[in-house]
Amino acid sequence: MNGEQQKSEDPWAPVTVTADQPAPHDQQQADHQQQLTAAGYGEEQRTRYIAESGEDPEYAACVWDEQIVAAAEAAGIIPEDPSPFSPTEKATHAAREAAISKFWKQRPEYDVFSNSPENQELFRQAMEYGDQEAREVLGGDVAEHLLSRPQEHAKPGREVDEEIAL
Repeated sequence: MNGEQQKSEDPWAPVTVTADQPAPHDQQQADHQQQLTAAGYGEEQRTRYIAESGEDPEYAACVWDEQIVAAAEAAGIIPEDPSPFSPTEKATHAAREAAISKFWKQRPEYDVFSNSPENQELFRQAMEYGDQEAREVLGGDVAEHLLSRPQEHAKPGREVDEEIAL
């Protein structure tokens, strides 16, 4: 912490350290969470809803996040999240989207309405290109969890092919 420390004659006396000011995004998120809690839509209420819903917990969390909170925002009961993405998330998405747009401009043969194997391969290449460019622009460890293929899963020689049974 970069705060000021109180000096004392006693070397074993407790030291009071002032906290650094939170980043603007963090402060906005904290303020928004306080508003949600005051209106009955905070983390404790979300956890209680998930536990008491009787639904699968992942499904109940989606219902809370995608339907209940969205409906409360639309009705004006709670304010909309002023900044849902952190600066790191914004930078990662912007770098990735710019790279993917560049990729598509270089490949006019891509047909957005076709599901051919060639188009599927081009789409996969575009996503990988966007991820790689974002890593190069922002640094390898920045927002790795936001990329479509995190680096630990995209190592050469390790193909993951999953089939989904319908």
